[in-house]
Amino acid sequence: MKHLSMAVVVRNGKVLVQERQKAAKGVVVEFPGGEVLENETGTDASVRKLYEETHLEGLNHVATSAGINDFGGRIYYAVFRASEQVKPKVVDSERRQAFKWLKPDELPLDEFHTADVDFINTKLGKYCVSDA
Repeated sequence: MKHLSMAVVVRNGKVLVQERQKAAKGVVVEFPGGEVLENETGTDASVRKLYEETHLEGLNHVATSAGINDFGGRIYYAVFRASEQVKPKVVDSERRQAFKWLKPDELPLDEFHTADVDFINTKLGKYCVSDA
């Protein structure tokens, strides 16, 4: 069974999403994240995937929540708070990555997996508060 972990990076009322190319699906919109490795916590996997996909590190971990992913395994959402100076970097040009900071109500829910939509609708709002 596949366990997944997503890095949910928030700053000033917005959340970081990436658009990237996936061979089987074309361009997708998602949180940075991926598979949890053996002997790795969901939060550790989020930290690792966040760095691998954006080169972001050293962010303030706020919380981690868990649910069931679309494949029947666990899914973890590790929430990190970022300063205005934090800028993700494209790390793989073949993936055609692009990053956006969006308000929760701007997220294209029809492009996210069901488990992600549940997290967005029930938990994301309490972390996406404006610093202003």
